[in-house]
Amino acid sequence: MRTVYRIIGLLVLLLGSLGIWESLGAQEERAIRRIVVAEREAAEAIRQQVQQGASFSALARAKSQGAEYTQWGYSGIVQVNEVQPAMRTALLQLQEGQISDVLPLDGQFVLLKVISPKIPRHLEAAERAENAKQLPQALQEIQSALKLEADNVQAYIKLGLVYQGMKQFDEAIRSFDKARQYAPQEAQVALLAATALMHAAVDSRKAAQVEQALAAFQQVVQLDSRYAPSADFGIGKLYLLALRQPAKAVSYLEKAAEAVPSVPDVHRLLIQAYYDTQRYEQAWQSMRRAQDLGFDFPDLLAVLHKVKQHSQR
Repeated sequence: MRTVYRIIGLLVLLLGSLGIWESLGAQEERAIRRIVVAEREAAEAIRQQVQQGASFSALARAKSQGAEYTQWGYSGIVQVNEVQPAMRTALLQLQEGQISDVLPLDGQFVLLKVISPKIPRHLEAAERAENAKQLPQALQEIQSALKLEADNVQAYIKLGLVYQGMKQFDEAIRSFDKARQYAPQEAQVALLAATALMHAAVDSRKAAQVEQALAAFQQVVQLDSRYAPSADFGIGKLYLLALRQPAKAVSYLEKAAEAVPSVPDVHRLLIQAYYDTQRYEQAWQSMRRAQDLGFDFPDLLAVLHKVKQHSQR
Protein backbone atom coordinates (compact mmCIF):
# COMPACT_ATOMS: atom_id res chain seq x y z
CA MET A 1 0.00 0.00 0.00
CA ARG A 2 2.88 2.37 0.87
CA THR A 3 4.32 1.70 -2.57
CA VAL A 4 1.01 2.69 -4.16
CA TYR A 5 0.92 5.95 -2.17
CA ARG A 6 4.52 6.70 -3.13
CA ILE A 7 3.65 6.21 -6.79
CA ILE A 8 0.58 8.41 -6.48
CA GLY A 9 2.66 11.05 -4.69
CA LEU A 10 5.29 10.97 -7.41
CA LEU A 11 2.60 11.32 -10.08
CA VAL A 12 1.12 14.31 -8.27
CA LEU A 13 4.54 15.94 -8.00
CA LEU A 14 5.30 15.16 -11.61
CA LEU A 15 2.00 16.55 -12.90
CA GLY A 16 2.34 19.59 -10.67
CA SER A 17 5.85 20.29 -11.86
CA LEU A 18 4.74 19.90 -15.48
CA GLY A 19 2.06 22.51 -14.88
CA ILE A 20 4.62 24.84 -13.34
CA TRP A 21 7.02 24.34 -16.24
CA GLU A 22 4.23 24.90 -18.75
CA SER A 23 3.31 28.09 -16.94
CA LEU A 24 6.92 29.21 -16.88
CA GLY A 25 7.23 28.36 -20.56
CA ALA A 26 4.23 30.51 -21.36
CA GLN A 27 5.77 33.35 -19.36
CA GLU A 28 8.92 33.16 -21.47
CA GLU A 29 7.03 34.59 -24.46
CA ARG A 30 5.61 38.07 -24.88
CA ALA A 31 3.66 39.62 -27.74
CA ILE A 32 4.76 43.24 -27.90
CA ARG A 33 4.30 46.59 -29.52
CA ARG A 34 7.11 49.11 -29.34
CA ILE A 35 7.94 52.70 -30.12
CA VAL A 36 11.53 53.70 -30.85
CA VAL A 37 12.65 57.36 -30.88
CA ALA A 38 15.98 59.18 -30.77
CA GLU A 39 15.40 61.38 -27.71
CA ARG A 40 14.31 60.59 -24.16
CA GLU A 41 12.11 63.70 -24.00
CA ALA A 42 10.14 62.52 -27.02
CA ALA A 43 9.69 59.07 -25.49
CA GLU A 44 8.53 60.55 -22.18
CA ALA A 45 6.02 62.76 -24.01
CA ILE A 46 4.65 59.77 -25.92
CA ARG A 47 4.35 57.75 -22.73
CA GLN A 48 2.39 60.57 -21.13
CA GLN A 49 0.03 60.68 -24.14
CA VAL A 50 -0.63 56.94 -23.80
CA GLN A 51 -1.32 57.33 -20.08
CA GLN A 52 -3.85 60.05 -20.95
CA GLY A 53 -5.74 57.70 -23.28
CA ALA A 54 -3.98 57.95 -26.64
CA SER A 55 -3.64 54.78 -28.70
CA PHE A 56 -0.22 53.14 -28.44
CA SER A 57 -0.63 51.65 -31.91
CA ALA A 58 -1.53 55.03 -33.45
CA LEU A 59 1.45 56.72 -31.80
CA ALA A 60 3.72 53.92 -32.98
CA ARG A 61 2.51 54.51 -36.52
CA ALA A 62 3.03 58.26 -36.26
CA LYS A 63 6.16 58.52 -34.11
CA SER A 64 8.26 55.36 -34.14
CA GLN A 65 11.50 55.51 -36.08
CA GLY A 66 11.86 51.73 -36.30
CA ALA A 67 10.51 49.35 -38.93
CA GLU A 68 7.66 48.37 -36.59
CA TYR A 69 5.80 51.60 -37.43
CA THR A 70 4.45 49.92 -40.58
CA GLN A 71 2.69 47.37 -38.35
CA TRP A 72 1.35 49.95 -35.92
CA GLY A 73 4.14 49.11 -33.50
CA TYR A 74 3.60 45.36 -33.48
CA SER A 75 6.98 43.63 -33.17
CA GLY A 76 5.91 40.02 -32.93
CA ILE A 77 6.25 37.45 -30.15
CA VAL A 78 9.63 37.55 -28.47
CA GLN A 79 11.41 35.08 -26.22
CA VAL A 80 12.11 36.87 -22.94
CA ASN A 81 15.40 35.06 -22.37
CA GLU A 82 16.71 36.15 -25.78
CA VAL A 83 16.30 39.93 -25.45
CA GLN A 84 18.60 42.50 -23.85
CA PRO A 85 18.67 42.52 -20.02
CA ALA A 86 16.93 45.89 -19.64
CA MET A 87 14.17 44.78 -22.00
CA ARG A 88 13.90 41.39 -20.26
CA THR A 89 13.46 43.02 -16.86
CA ALA A 90 10.72 45.28 -18.20
CA LEU A 91 8.86 42.47 -19.97
CA LEU A 92 8.85 40.26 -16.88
CA GLN A 93 7.26 43.08 -14.87
CA LEU A 94 4.55 44.00 -17.37
CA GLN A 95 1.06 42.52 -17.59
CA GLU A 96 -0.94 42.47 -20.83
CA GLY A 97 -2.05 45.99 -21.74
CA GLN A 98 0.64 47.72 -19.67
CA ILE A 99 3.44 49.89 -21.04
CA SER A 100 7.01 50.14 -19.86
CA ASP A 101 9.01 53.06 -18.59
CA VAL A 102 11.32 54.63 -21.17
CA LEU A 103 14.17 52.20 -21.86
CA PRO A 104 17.54 53.36 -23.22
CA LEU A 105 18.57 50.70 -25.76
CA ASP A 106 21.35 50.88 -28.36
CA GLY A 107 21.53 54.66 -28.28
CA GLN A 108 17.75 55.05 -28.72
CA PHE A 109 14.79 55.23 -26.38
CA VAL A 110 12.12 52.55 -26.40
CA LEU A 111 8.60 52.12 -25.06
CA LEU A 112 7.13 48.63 -24.86
CA LYS A 113 3.55 47.49 -24.60
CA VAL A 114 2.71 43.88 -23.83
CA ILE A 115 -0.38 42.60 -25.63
CA SER A 116 -2.17 39.28 -25.69
CA PRO A 117 -0.68 36.85 -28.22
CA LYS A 118 -4.28 36.05 -29.13
CA ILE A 119 -4.59 39.45 -30.86
CA PRO A 120 -2.30 38.71 -33.84
CA ARG A 121 -3.77 35.20 -34.04
CA HIS A 122 -7.31 36.59 -34.27
CA LEU A 123 -6.24 39.04 -36.99
CA GLU A 124 -4.44 36.31 -38.94
CA ALA A 125 -7.55 34.13 -38.67
CA ALA A 126 -9.67 37.07 -39.86
CA GLU A 127 -7.45 37.49 -42.92
CA ARG A 128 -7.77 33.79 -43.76
CA ALA A 129 -11.54 33.97 -43.37
CA GLU A 130 -11.73 37.10 -45.54
CA ASN A 131 -9.65 35.44 -48.27
CA ALA A 132 -12.04 32.48 -48.12
CA LYS A 133 -15.02 34.88 -48.46
CA GLN A 134 -16.19 33.94 -44.95
CA LEU A 135 -16.86 37.52 -43.93
CA PRO A 136 -19.05 36.87 -40.83
CA GLN A 137 -16.24 34.70 -39.43
CA ALA A 138 -13.73 37.44 -40.22
CA LEU A 139 -15.89 39.92 -38.29
CA GLN A 140 -15.97 37.66 -35.24
CA GLU A 141 -12.20 37.29 -35.23
CA ILE A 142 -11.58 41.04 -35.50
CA GLN A 143 -14.14 41.80 -32.79
CA SER A 144 -12.40 39.26 -30.54
CA ALA A 145 -9.11 41.08 -31.10
CA LEU A 146 -10.72 44.41 -30.20
CA LYS A 147 -12.06 42.98 -26.94
CA LEU A 148 -8.43 42.33 -25.99
CA GLU A 149 -7.11 45.71 -27.17
CA ALA A 150 -9.74 48.39 -27.54
CA ASP A 151 -7.40 51.00 -29.09
CA ASN A 152 -6.12 48.74 -31.89
CA VAL A 153 -6.33 51.04 -34.92
CA GLN A 154 -5.31 48.32 -37.35
CA ALA A 155 -8.19 46.13 -36.16
CA TYR A 156 -10.73 48.94 -36.66
CA ILE A 157 -9.41 49.40 -40.21
CA LYS A 158 -9.77 45.69 -40.93
CA LEU A 159 -13.26 45.74 -39.40
CA GLY A 160 -14.29 48.63 -41.65
CA LEU A 161 -12.95 46.90 -44.75
CA VAL A 162 -14.87 43.71 -43.96
CA TYR A 163 -18.10 45.64 -43.37
CA GLN A 164 -17.50 47.45 -46.64
CA GLY A 165 -17.04 44.12 -48.40
CA MET A 166 -20.42 43.09 -46.97
CA LYS A 167 -21.92 46.39 -48.24
CA GLN A 168 -22.77 47.38 -44.68
CA PHE A 169 -21.56 50.90 -45.29
CA ASP A 170 -22.90 52.50 -42.11
CA GLU A 171 -21.00 49.97 -40.00
CA ALA A 172 -17.91 50.49 -42.15
CA ILE A 173 -18.12 54.25 -41.60
CA ARG A 174 -18.44 53.77 -37.82
CA SER A 175 -15.40 51.48 -37.79
CA PHE A 176 -13.24 53.89 -39.80
CA ASP A 177 -14.45 56.79 -37.66
CA LYS A 178 -13.29 54.89 -34.57
CA ALA A 179 -9.88 54.39 -36.19
CA ARG A 180 -9.79 58.12 -36.97
CA GLN A 181 -10.54 59.02 -33.35
CA TYR A 182 -7.28 57.33 -32.40
CA ALA A 183 -5.31 58.37 -35.52
CA PRO A 184 -6.79 61.71 -36.67
CA GLN A 185 -3.69 62.74 -38.65
CA GLU A 186 -3.31 59.46 -40.54
CA ALA A 187 -4.22 60.26 -44.15
CA GLN A 188 -4.67 56.63 -45.13
CA VAL A 189 -7.32 56.14 -42.46
CA ALA A 190 -9.03 59.35 -43.57
CA LEU A 191 -9.06 58.06 -47.16
CA LEU A 192 -10.67 54.79 -46.08
CA ALA A 193 -13.34 56.71 -44.17
CA ALA A 194 -13.98 58.95 -47.18
CA THR A 195 -14.24 55.94 -49.47
CA ALA A 196 -16.81 54.29 -47.20
CA LEU A 197 -18.82 57.53 -47.20
CA MET A 198 -18.58 57.60 -51.01
CA HIS A 199 -19.95 54.06 -51.32
CA ALA A 200 -22.80 54.90 -48.96
CA ALA A 201 -23.59 58.11 -50.88
CA VAL A 202 -23.57 56.38 -54.27
CA ASP A 203 -25.81 53.67 -52.85
CA SER A 204 -28.33 56.03 -51.20
CA ARG A 205 -27.88 59.25 -53.27
CA LYS A 206 -28.70 61.22 -50.14
CA ALA A 207 -27.46 64.78 -50.41
CA ALA A 208 -26.19 64.87 -46.83
CA GLN A 209 -24.02 61.79 -47.34
CA VAL A 210 -22.69 63.16 -50.62
CA GLU A 211 -21.65 66.41 -48.92
CA GLN A 212 -19.99 64.45 -46.12
CA ALA A 213 -18.07 62.35 -48.62
CA LEU A 214 -16.93 65.38 -50.65
CA ALA A 215 -15.70 67.11 -47.50
CA ALA A 216 -13.95 63.93 -46.37
CA PHE A 217 -11.98 63.64 -49.63
CA GLN A 218 -10.96 67.29 -49.40
CA GLN A 219 -9.69 66.67 -45.87
CA VAL A 220 -7.62 63.72 -47.11
CA VAL A 221 -5.75 66.00 -49.50
CA GLN A 222 -5.17 68.53 -46.71
CA LEU A 223 -3.58 65.78 -44.61
CA ASP A 224 -1.39 64.42 -47.41
CA SER A 225 -1.39 65.71 -50.97
CA ARG A 226 0.03 62.41 -52.21
CA TYR A 227 -3.49 61.00 -51.94
CA ALA A 228 -4.88 63.64 -54.33
CA PRO A 229 -5.39 61.17 -57.24
CA SER A 230 -7.49 58.91 -55.01
CA ALA A 231 -9.47 61.89 -53.79
CA ASP A 232 -9.99 63.10 -57.38
CA PHE A 233 -11.32 59.67 -58.32
CA GLY A 234 -13.69 59.62 -55.34
CA ILE A 235 -14.98 63.13 -55.98
CA GLY A 236 -15.43 62.40 -59.69
CA LYS A 237 -17.36 59.24 -58.87
CA LEU A 238 -19.62 61.16 -56.49
CA TYR A 239 -20.43 63.81 -59.10
CA LEU A 240 -21.05 61.19 -61.78
CA LEU A 241 -23.01 58.51 -59.93
CA ALA A 242 -24.47 60.14 -56.82
CA LEU A 243 -25.18 63.69 -58.00
CA ARG A 244 -25.66 62.88 -61.69
CA GLN A 245 -23.48 65.83 -62.68
CA PRO A 246 -21.13 64.34 -65.29
CA ALA A 247 -19.83 67.73 -66.44
CA LYS A 248 -18.40 68.36 -62.97
CA ALA A 249 -17.09 64.80 -62.77
CA VAL A 250 -14.96 65.08 -65.92
CA SER A 251 -12.11 67.26 -64.64
CA TYR A 252 -11.61 65.14 -61.50
CA LEU A 253 -11.66 61.87 -63.43
CA GLU A 254 -9.25 63.28 -66.04
CA LYS A 255 -6.74 64.12 -63.31
CA ALA A 256 -7.16 60.69 -61.72
CA ALA A 257 -6.72 58.88 -65.04
CA GLU A 258 -3.55 60.83 -65.74
CA ALA A 259 -2.10 60.16 -62.29
CA VAL A 260 -3.11 56.51 -61.84
CA PRO A 261 -3.60 54.99 -65.32
CA SER A 262 -3.34 51.44 -63.94
CA VAL A 263 -6.78 51.62 -62.28
CA PRO A 264 -9.46 50.37 -64.72
CA ASP A 265 -12.41 51.98 -62.91
CA VAL A 266 -10.92 55.43 -63.46
CA HIS A 267 -11.03 54.94 -67.24
CA ARG A 268 -14.47 53.35 -67.16
CA LEU A 269 -16.00 56.26 -65.26
CA LEU A 270 -14.21 58.85 -67.39
CA ILE A 271 -15.56 57.27 -70.58
CA GLN A 272 -19.02 57.24 -69.00
CA ALA A 273 -18.71 60.92 -68.07
CA TYR A 274 -17.65 61.85 -71.61
CA TYR A 275 -20.58 59.86 -73.01
CA ASP A 276 -23.07 61.44 -70.63
CA THR A 277 -21.88 64.93 -71.67
CA GLN A 278 -22.00 63.94 -75.37
CA ARG A 279 -18.24 64.36 -75.79
CA TYR A 280 -18.08 61.29 -77.96
CA GLU A 281 -14.69 61.93 -79.58
CA GLN A 282 -13.05 62.20 -76.17
CA ALA A 283 -14.94 59.09 -75.07
CA TRP A 284 -13.42 57.21 -78.02
CA GLN A 285 -9.94 58.52 -77.22
CA SER A 286 -10.27 57.36 -73.62
CA MET A 287 -11.62 54.01 -74.79
CA ARG A 288 -8.61 53.48 -77.07
CA ARG A 289 -6.23 54.43 -74.28
CA ALA A 290 -7.94 51.99 -71.93
CA GLN A 291 -7.70 49.23 -74.55
CA ASP A 292 -4.01 49.96 -75.04
CA LEU A 293 -3.59 49.47 -71.28
CA GLY A 294 -5.38 46.11 -71.50
CA PHE A 295 -8.78 47.12 -70.16
CA ASP A 296 -12.02 46.00 -71.76
CA PHE A 297 -15.40 47.70 -71.29
CA PRO A 298 -17.75 45.88 -73.72
CA ASP A 299 -20.91 47.62 -72.51
CA LEU A 300 -19.47 51.10 -73.04
CA LEU A 301 -17.91 50.05 -76.33
CA ALA A 302 -21.29 48.83 -77.60
CA VAL A 303 -22.93 52.13 -76.64
CA LEU A 304 -20.25 54.15 -78.41
CA HIS A 305 -20.61 52.01 -81.54
CA LYS A 306 -24.36 52.70 -81.56
CA VAL A 307 -23.73 56.44 -81.35
CA LYS A 308 -21.23 56.20 -84.20
CA GLN A 309 -23.61 54.22 -86.39
CA HIS A 310 -26.44 56.68 -85.69
CA SER A 311 -24.24 59.65 -86.63
CA GLN A 312 -23.30 58.04 -89.95
CA ARG A 313 -26.86 57.66 -91.12
